[in-house]
Amino acid sequence: MADTTRNHYAGVPAATLTVAVLLLLLQLLPALLRPSEFVQDDSYFYLQIADHIVAGEGSTFHDITPTNGYHPLWMGGAIAAVWLAGGDRELTLLVVVGLQALLALGTALLFHRLARSMGLEYWLPGLALILCYLLGTGLYASEAHLNALLLIAAMLSLWQSLGSDRWRAWFLTGLLFGLAILARLDNLFVVAALCGFGVLHDHRTGMNAIARRTAAAAIGGILVVGPYLALNLIEYGHLMPISGAIKSIFPVFDFKLEKLGAMGKLAAPFGVLALIIGVWLDDSRRRRVVWLGLGAGVVLHAVYVAGFTDHYTFWAWYYVSGVLAAGLCAAWLPGWLAARLAVDRTVIVRSVVLALTLIVLAAGTGRAWLKAFNPITFGPIAVDIPVNEYRWPEEFARWLKVHLPPGSRLFVRDWPGAIAWHSRLSLLPMDGLVNDYRYNDELLAMGAEKYLCAHDVRYFFGLLDEGGEDAVVPVEAPLYRRPAGTLTLHRQNIIVKVRDVVSRPAEALPFALWHLDCPDS
Repeated sequence: MADTTRNHYAGVPAATLTVAVLLLLLQLLPALLRPSEFVQDDSYFYLQIADHIVAGEGSTFHDITPTNGYHPLWMGGAIAAVWLAGGDRELTLLVVVGLQALLALGTALLFHRLARSMGLEYWLPGLALILCYLLGTGLYASEAHLNALLLIAAMLSLWQSLGSDRWRAWFLTGLLFGLAILARLDNLFVVAALCGFGVLHDHRTGMNAIARRTAAAAIGGILVVGPYLALNLIEYGHLMPISGAIKSIFPVFDFKLEKLGAMGKLAAPFGVLALIIGVWLDDSRRRRVVWLGLGAGVVLHAVYVAGFTDHYTFWAWYYVSGVLAAGLCAAWLPGWLAARLAVDRTVIVRSVVLALTLIVLAAGTGRAWLKAFNPITFGPIAVDIPVNEYRWPEEFARWLKVHLPPGSRLFVRDWPGAIAWHSRLSLLPMDGLVNDYRYNDELLAMGAEKYLCAHDVRYFFGLLDEGGEDAVVPVEAPLYRRPAGTLTLHRQNIIVKVRDVVSRPAEALPFALWHLDCPDS
């Protein structure tokens, strides 16, 4: 398919575009009405840390240790949301949804411009796919929306730079890709691949031109990534944030596809498809840079996650670059197919593509409403499809807020984000992702019980052995994966069982809250 615009798809019919916009607005509405249903536990990490920052307490999740366990750029958005809401936690969630809806709109506009610049006239299905991903799923308060916006902006800048050897164009491209890395640090794979293929584009111009492009892009990227790495080294003694260090098992390679989760398994094949388009199907040298760079980056990222990580990597926000690859493939493939059919059949392709687009949007809208209000009742009819299984942490957090003394500290096995945010209590997560490096060293040196007592952590939240016996819980330093002692949990110290205080007990695992015995307690 050539770069020139084809006349058979000059635009989207007004009626179709109107229906698509209405469906997207309907898809956004549930998140505005019930925002907490669209915020996953890890996403609360940003808001909880931002709340401490706005209060002048620094970058900490629990006021026990500082932390850099997050992707840095979206923290600015989280801080803005907390500040604009004046500390009101319910209003903060609504502000977050509003801010990220604006980011999604910006992503849509940039994607449309990129697709049209690339000669991809069937842009609507790709755009619909990306917006369904951003608006109708549990991505709010995560870095996903800002990540999508910056990756698309950087790819658009790269596309424009491919026709130029101007130093300023490549510097801006490097700057935007640097910001994309700060939006999500493992974007390094897709950024390196896109920049690599980009600077080598039209290599016949000689090594001097390639060197100028490389230098300009590298300087732009280093100017934004360098200060972040320097700050990590100065404040924490390591370049990598603690969360990335804990999740990584590099150089050990243990490949398991299940680490990708459902979204990763859906998104990664589009990286392969982008590579296939770039190598065999698309005859445009310029578009091949995008196909090969984006495709290679998505595949390399999937291999890294499946092979070199050991943590909960199934969350949807890990795979923004794969979804963008899917969007571009969806924008290109109908035109490629139509170009190979008789002229009278291109109308059929167009009609089928538009119909499928509206079906996808309608499905996404339905899922969003189910996520917010399931079960949905229509008179005597109830639609009960469990697309949001984990509603109990918020409810349990509100119970804790009422029944525990203000300022209580808990050592928690799981769900620290939602419970901390809605309870306003101080939670120390066992997984260490929002602690710091020093936490691991002190935990090993002191042992679990002494460490917790020294920091006035008097409660433990974890799984209950329903066999009736006292429990012994092993604790490890998550960074080193080394044992750091045990906690003995006595049955008589159980304060409450989650299933006894939440309205939908079947959704909750058998968690319980214990009081911890300390010498002075």
